[in-house]
Amino acid sequence: MTDGRRDFRAYLQKAAGGVPERFPAELRPEIYTLSFRTWRVDDDDRRPYAAIGYNPEIQYEAERRPEVPDEARWNHAWRLLDGFEMLGNRPGDPAGGALYAEEVRRLGLRFDGDGDGAELDAARELLGLRLGAG
Repeated sequence: MTDGRRDFRAYLQKAAGGVPERFPAELRPEIYTLSFRTWRVDDDDRRPYAAIGYNPEIQYEAERRPEVPDEARWNHAWRLLDGFEMLGNRPGDPAGGALYAEEVRRLGLRFDGDGDGAELDAARELLGLRLGAG
């Protein structure tokens, strides 16, 4: 919360806390690691999101190779995020998108791709620092 209003970062923190509760109950005993990735939709600085997922033992067993058994467990941990819940300024999260747009306007950092390179670079940098977009 900032100034009595919910902000984008506070929303992400609160919403992320509920994600593990929605993991499939039958897989929970098998989960050996959680994955957390922050990135941008289509590499667009205006569309930051966080993807939260997990790796279960069953996935490790399916990917494991006898010659390098640990490779599947830890290297695969960062790749197994497709299909997991994503929070932020993205089509599947209308609350996150609205809070992001409101905060960007409030901060005066809105940019739409017009303007010179230095102006856009400055807006991208400020968004990245304030909202985790970069």
